[in-house]
Amino acid sequence: MTGDDEEFESPHPTDYRLRESERHMYTEKKIGDEWIALWTLDDIPPGAAVSHVTTIPYRRDRIVLPFKDGVYALPETNVAENETAEDAIKRVVFDMCGIQEPRIAHLGHFTYKATTLNKTLAAGGTTIAALYALEVDTLADNPGDESYERRIILQRELNQVLRGVYIERRLEYTDALDRWLLQRLKTARTESSNS
Repeated sequence: MTGDDEEFESPHPTDYRLRESERHMYTEKKIGDEWIALWTLDDIPPGAAVSHVTTIPYRRDRIVLPFKDGVYALPETNVAENETAEDAIKRVVFDMCGIQEPRIAHLGHFTYKATTLNKTLAAGGTTIAALYALEVDTLADNPGDESYERRIILQRELNQVLRGVYIERRLEYTDALDRWLLQRLKTARTESSNS
């Protein structure tokens, strides 16, 4: 009852439901039997080794993706020994999409912790898989690896790829990407108003 003796009706649960990109609580995820993963938007800790990179390349308002065997995917690869994450990114986006000299922005990363069932790392050992957004200006005529085709798609098609192919990482990827896209839009508006 309120002070006016009226009945107070609580809102329906969906009235205040946050959009997926507005939920900021991340929990550990079990990946198979071998890994426990935790997502963070912080910078990669100094000295930490990045073992895997995944990229989302933007050319203005479109996304540049590789297409192979009827399937879209995000350009991603393992980081080779004696290779930096940035070098791995440049290698994979050229091979899969023909992207030259991208501008790279870290969006977030998973820290994977090995369980006792891990076959490659001692229990408790960690490795990092990072997500990056790319600004693309220059494209080669074709991808470096001839088994790939390059496709330039719309945001809604990228959303379908994330929902269909990256289901375990979709929430984290879309949250980080939304933040980057919003900042990118704000920066573009500021630059155009200052011109």
